[in-house]
Amino acid sequence: MLAAGVLRRAIARVPVRSMSTAASVAAPTPSWTTLLEPTPKVPREFIIEFPEETEANTFEVNWSLADDDITPRHNAYRNRALHRLAPVSAAAPLATLRAATAEPLHVAPFLDLWNEVTDVLGNTKDLYISDGAIGAHAAVRTSIRVVSDSPALAHVLSNLLVKVPSLKDVHTPRPILVLWESAGTASPAFVYNIDTNEDGFTQAKLVVRGAVHLDNLVHAILSLKTQLDGDDAAAAVVAADVVVDNGATTLVFHATAAARAATQATLAAAHGAIWHPAVGVSPAFQGVVLPHAAVQNKKAKTPRHQTFPAPWSTEHAVVALPSPNVVGHPTTAVVAGAANKDVSAAEFAALVGGSPALVAALEQHKTKCVVKKL
Repeated sequence: MLAAGVLRRAIARVPVRSMSTAASVAAPTPSWTTLLEPTPKVPREFIIEFPEETEANTFEVNWSLADDDITPRHNAYRNRALHRLAPVSAAAPLATLRAATAEPLHVAPFLDLWNEVTDVLGNTKDLYISDGAIGAHAAVRTSIRVVSDSPALAHVLSNLLVKVPSLKDVHTPRPILVLWESAGTASPAFVYNIDTNEDGFTQAKLVVRGAVHLDNLVHAILSLKTQLDGDDAAAAVVAADVVVDNGATTLVFHATAAARAATQATLAAAHGAIWHPAVGVSPAFQGVVLPHAAVQNKKAKTPRHQTFPAPWSTEHAVVALPSPNVVGHPTTAVVAGAANKDVSAAEFAALVGGSPALVAALEQHKTKCVVKKL
């Protein structure tokens, strides 16, 4: 009883901090332990506000970048709307482009390079994340993410990559991950490494340091998809255009930008396709590189439906290509050559660097293989 009395007198002598509450809300009764706590004194520099989400600061996107070993310290735009991206892209074109071929790199030096590039991209003022897919049909689709410091590249990829419903989930596993650092001064690099993590997820990582030609990037991405699919894959990844005329499908290899401009009305896919023997031919990309003179930029009532061609060089631009997810099996396959002649499926595959899956598909569907002087 004596101890209780001493405690009550001690509590009574403790000054109660004033509290401001609305008249309609009853003030909570503080506990005696709360009354004994000292008033916290925190230096002003440690009092901060939690950042609000904006187009350039999305918490889910930032967390997904952490899975890619990137910690964005500034703006990070994911699949930015074209009507916002196009003006920025025009003001920051890519520097000198170089021709290069992606080379495999052993895991140890690749990891060193990877860490250097991820650190640079994490400190980039404006980071651009392009999420999409290679392959329009779900049966042959492979998700891809490209993280870059270039709005010009993001603009191009927005017109080129396949847009799929899984884009809504920023944490969708992406078997192909590309890092593109164009603004640095370090030595150029164009290398990749394919690795399987402890969870059994196989991912192909491609590092581009210094700007490379778009056709080199496209070829590298198609090659990575082919390697990820494996030698036993039923579908054949081909670096070909797909032309559909009067219901007949034709694969065209080694086509030029001028040839694509001439066949725009019948072009179902450009730069790559995936031929599944049971499904048909699916576009690998949903965009096309055309000469500037062949670009048709039609006005739309809303920015959402407006086309925004992406200038890639002084001669060419990348535009979105409306195309079906899949078309019928090709009746003819054509490759440019010095003379006109028919060849066997095996000979044709050798001419275009095709896989055994391409030979099997050509033979299964009795596709006519032609070398043509274009």
